[in-house]
Amino acid sequence: MIARLLQLELGLLARDRRLRWIAVILIGLMSASFVLRLGEVRRTAQDAASLSIVERERWLSQDPKNPHSAAHYGIWVFKPTPPLAAIEPGLNPYLGRMIRIEAHRRNDAIFRSVQDEPATSRGAVASTAGVIRLFVPLAVILLGFTAFAADRERGTLRLALGNGAVPANLLIARLGALLVAVAAIVGIPALLLGTLANLFVPAAAEWQSWPRLLLWTVAQIGYAAMFLLIATAASLIARTARAALAASLFVWVLLCMVAPRLAASAVEIFAPTPIYAETQARIETEIKRYNRADLHQQRQDAILARYGVEDARALPVDLRGTMMHDREQHDYGVFDRELGRFEAALDRQERLARLSGLFSPAIALQTLSEGLAGSGLRRHADFLRAAEAYRRRLSDTMNLNLAAHPGSAEHPYLAGRDVWAKLPPFAYRPAPLGSAVREALLPVALLVLWLLAGVAIGHRAARRVRP
Repeated sequence: MIARLLQLELGLLARDRRLRWIAVILIGLMSASFVLRLGEVRRTAQDAASLSIVERERWLSQDPKNPHSAAHYGIWVFKPTPPLAAIEPGLNPYLGRMIRIEAHRRNDAIFRSVQDEPATSRGAVASTAGVIRLFVPLAVILLGFTAFAADRERGTLRLALGNGAVPANLLIARLGALLVAVAAIVGIPALLLGTLANLFVPAAAEWQSWPRLLLWTVAQIGYAAMFLLIATAASLIARTARAALAASLFVWVLLCMVAPRLAASAVEIFAPTPIYAETQARIETEIKRYNRADLHQQRQDAILARYGVEDARALPVDLRGTMMHDREQHDYGVFDRELGRFEAALDRQERLARLSGLFSPAIALQTLSEGLAGSGLRRHADFLRAAEAYRRRLSDTMNLNLAAHPGSAEHPYLAGRDVWAKLPPFAYRPAPLGSAVREALLPVALLVLWLLAGVAIGHRAARRVRP
């Protein structure tokens, strides 16, 4: 019986002109935002790959010099771009994509993509994922609000129930047909656009982009299904189609527009964003204190005492290289402590932001979507940690090489290409898919909770349906 009802509902839905218009507009919006984003993502990924090669050659081709001077000469490293950033840019446009690696300084990532974008493309819906989060619920509501309310107004619902139709069977068949339609107009375009992203943006295999795309698409369909349940429940409860539409639109505005903004304000109140300038000021103050002239002399005397000599010229190591290496070890500790506190504050804020998905499925979906696409804050933090590890390797390699080759004012030690080659190319490995899945457990649980709430509301409404 349900199968025949489902077949009948699918036939009626296929002839519904609303579905065709909604599908055309929705797919048009998703495709337009994708085309606008794909060019920037592809160009960024190609630039990162080509400039990394140029930078490597620039580093290897530098003139012979003191190794510590080479550490100051520095090298740029570039953040790889995940292919799925073409459909879910996440925070990538607002975060720097390259860092200058050099001695003593832990530089910030610079050159944000959003700086190169026109003002009109900086909105929340300037991406395929943004279109889905905001407009798919609206499209689903426009499809589902008449599911039962229109029949009630025409009197056909009374006729069907009077002829012995079971309300639950009607609900399952009609909801099933709408779910098939929603999955087609949301899931198929999402899969096709994600496939194009994986084909046109390099490194899809490195990012495990294909399984990520499948999971990402399932999440978008689940999000749409939740709003379909709300629209269907409103249609079951409301006396008229107009009332069902008004109630569904109210829920859409509340969950997709009001709640995310209120949640962001609440998160900022309970977990304020730490001030980076204050962290930098504390780091600089402590490093300057360590480099005071009297303390510098004490450390120099300690090195002479360590080797049992009174003159630097009698040392078996280069005094400057040894002192630079010791200084860097001190600075690493300062960076770790102060920036660790800064990152811990950001981490607390992000955890709270994730929990705020309890108040809006749009927040839960955004968190999940960015995590699966590899364009969230945690992947950027991974890149910053990889860049800092590389900076320390550069400093330690150069300083230890200088320390191992004591020179003199008349015959200074000059290193060459063989020393520069001891520093391997910068390699950033994206976090594996399993890590992204583990991080996604909370937003997935929240989305499932929202979906179950929609099922419960729809079930309760179906039991109390009146013609």
